[in-house]
Amino acid sequence: MSVKPSWGPGPSEGVTAVPTSDLGEIHNWTELLDLFNHTLSECHVELSESTKRVVLFVLYLAMFVVGLVENLLVICVNWHSSGRAGLLNLYILNMAIADLGVVLSLPVWMLEVMLDYTWLWGSFFCRFTHYFYFANMYSSIFFLVCLSIDRYATLTSASASWQRHQHQVRRAVCAGIWILSAIIPLPEVVHIQLIEGPEPVCLFMAPFEMHSTWALVMTLSTTILGFLLPFPLIAVFNVLMACRLRQPGQPESRRHCLLMCAYVAVFVICWLPYHVTLLLLTLHGTHISLHCHLVHLLYFFYEVIDCFSMLHCVINPILYNFLSPRFRDRLLNAVVHYLPKDQARAGTHASSSTQHSIVITKVDGQPAAAGPHPEPSLSFQAPPLLPNTSPIAPPQPLTSS
Repeated sequence: MSVKPSWGPGPSEGVTAVPTSDLGEIHNWTELLDLFNHTLSECHVELSESTKRVVLFVLYLAMFVVGLVENLLVICVNWHSSGRAGLLNLYILNMAIADLGVVLSLPVWMLEVMLDYTWLWGSFFCRFTHYFYFANMYSSIFFLVCLSIDRYATLTSASASWQRHQHQVRRAVCAGIWILSAIIPLPEVVHIQLIEGPEPVCLFMAPFEMHSTWALVMTLSTTILGFLLPFPLIAVFNVLMACRLRQPGQPESRRHCLLMCAYVAVFVICWLPYHVTLLLLTLHGTHISLHCHLVHLLYFFYEVIDCFSMLHCVINPILYNFLSPRFRDRLLNAVVHYLPKDQARAGTHASSSTQHSIVITKVDGQPAAAGPHPEPSLSFQAPPLLPNTSPIAPPQPLTSS
């Protein structure tokens, strides 16, 4: 999102909220922005906007390059997965597509920051870019929730009905998430307008008399749908998964539990600062009163905090794909496929030897007393030679195939 918050004036227009009593003397947006600028001069904080713009440009550029490469690799590898492997990775594939959509919007925010929030791409792209960002942001979060629930359900469910219909359920859920994510941003996007002037600005422009109410509604809906509902689900199912996988004295079990904790921690670190800052800035002036200097600091660092929240598009591919040995093997096989024949033979031989040694090590290291639920692997990359193996079951002995 370019203007932060998108339903309030950006730093270039003035950043101090106006008391409700003063709004009674304001009759249009021009007078309101003039009052913002007047209020700004009464509480001055020495902060370097030029330094912030350079930092944001570097961050946006780095996330764009790394996120683009990572998500394209994830999409390519999972897209070519056939049969059971492709169905098991459906949530991961869709999440990578959504993260790629967020990454593709980064150049717009990067250029807007460097232009001091001047919008140069017309009225249509003012709305479309925000819509494209919000739709993909919600999709990424919702797919992450579904992935957390699906992994736990696949691990614990012994229902024959679930085993028969799980693939149809996954397809239906993915389609529903895309439709829901396409609808959620509409109430906000229809009120985003391009404010013409010497320096055109893309802003959220709700009906003037109800602007504070609209701002609060949009903020609460963003926070509830983007954090307050997804976070408990992600945390609960990952904690339950970690408890189920925990086996004292097993290093692999400890690694899986740490990975579960990392899923939850990354979500909180990326999104909690953004939603807290957004709520404080929206509530200030109408529901709560913050110190003038604190408001300046919140507005000044809002763009940095929002940029930091987009790190999930870079971290998700690492956590949910590149840490999986099976994904790395499939990625290596895909790379070897496009190498010249002599190099491909050598690479395939090395890959087969490596994969064989990994399987032998895991089978030999499997605990004898596995019980009814043996220690599962968190990787959802199904082995091509074992189509009937559970997606999160441990590698089976070579004799079972």
